[in-house]
Amino acid sequence: MRRPLAGLALLALVVTGCGGGAREQAAGGPVEITIWHGQEDASAKSIEKLVTRFNQSHPDIKVSTESGGATADGMLPKITAALTSDSFPDIAYLYGSWAPNIARNPKTADLTEFVKDPKIGWQDFWGSEREAVTVGGKVIGFPAVVDNMVVLYNKKLFAKAGVEAPKPDWTWDDFRAMAKRVTDPGAGVFGTTWPISGGEEAVWGLWPMVWQAGGDILTADHKKAAFNSPAGQQALGRLRDMAVTDKSVYLDSSPAEKGQKLFESERLGMFMSGPWVLPDLQAAGIEYGVAQLPGTNGNHETISGPDNWVVFEHDERRVKAAATFLAWLTAAERQLEWMSDTGSLPIRESITKLPGYKDYVAKYQGIEVISTNLVNAKRVRPPTTRYPRVSAFVAEAIAEALLGKTDAKTALDQAAAKSDAALAVPGS
Repeated sequence: MRRPLAGLALLALVVTGCGGGAREQAAGGPVEITIWHGQEDASAKSIEKLVTRFNQSHPDIKVSTESGGATADGMLPKITAALTSDSFPDIAYLYGSWAPNIARNPKTADLTEFVKDPKIGWQDFWGSEREAVTVGGKVIGFPAVVDNMVVLYNKKLFAKAGVEAPKPDWTWDDFRAMAKRVTDPGAGVFGTTWPISGGEEAVWGLWPMVWQAGGDILTADHKKAAFNSPAGQQALGRLRDMAVTDKSVYLDSSPAEKGQKLFESERLGMFMSGPWVLPDLQAAGIEYGVAQLPGTNGNHETISGPDNWVVFEHDERRVKAAATFLAWLTAAERQLEWMSDTGSLPIRESITKLPGYKDYVAKYQGIEVISTNLVNAKRVRPPTTRYPRVSAFVAEAIAEALLGKTDAKTALDQAAAKSDAALAVPGS
């Protein structure tokens, strides 16, 4: 499974307009479309299987699959280059965080009217997915994958420290107390970990804490930073106390990030992550449990990083064919099969009511908790092309605070000042 935020820095790329005519197709023959899926291993096998089945049942459309010469992580620069000629595909798998960039290209199709068809069941997709695939009121594709952040905990380390499993109503104070009790410096065991290498992973975990306390990342018009509010200060201040005072946080300065490896080697009591790590944990034989994020005043809001199948326009017939294929691919029955093959979460709420859903849940330990947690994924990161700059400033602030170099308020105020300057640049 993918890491949800890999390649986020590529958001800084500006997708430019392009020329080039549509590929000629035989009159009266099937409409031929190409999809760049960028999938690997089990995911690649599953998508190829489903495309073959579609082609067999839809003789008027022929879907060809390619990798686009890139994995999902590297798809944006490949698409950016392809859009400068006529070599771009009809459909591409792109991270949702790239949507503000890709939507600016005139070759990106507008499916807004198409998804209004009741047969699509657009409202059946989770709200965070619909938000991620819609930019400025324009629907640029279909949801492809959804995830969310949870807390994985090591049952063996919890038992050794005499710590009970997290309860549904647990809080961030509980999280801090558990981390402190599990920490064993002599054994090289920490309560939890936090990245400080400057990447989005550091920031991704902070946002739910801010949202839960009533704060936000940016103002509603995306022109000013809002993360340095009291909610943000409280969130970062708690993490700073855990790192500096309790010393229960392993500060991960490695660009490659050691969190998952540390958890698999039983040196972390808790690890904030998502469904993509479950197959690895099962393969490693770790005795783990899964819990929703701690809450603030009963609010357990989490964060999601949905990915999209984005449609590009060669001509009207091909756009319609691409949308028809994606409507078929994202139907509940097909998605349950994809989920069972890959361990992905349900992109539609109705999938959880299908008879085969119980078999899927039984196959991946802890997946039901993460699936149920989708109701707590209520929003996504701001759809602005300047978000990577903001993220980098906040990641720097987090590192400064957790290393004890400054207090939470000062760190966030400095990041906000830098963010405001970046957001003031025209075209953001």
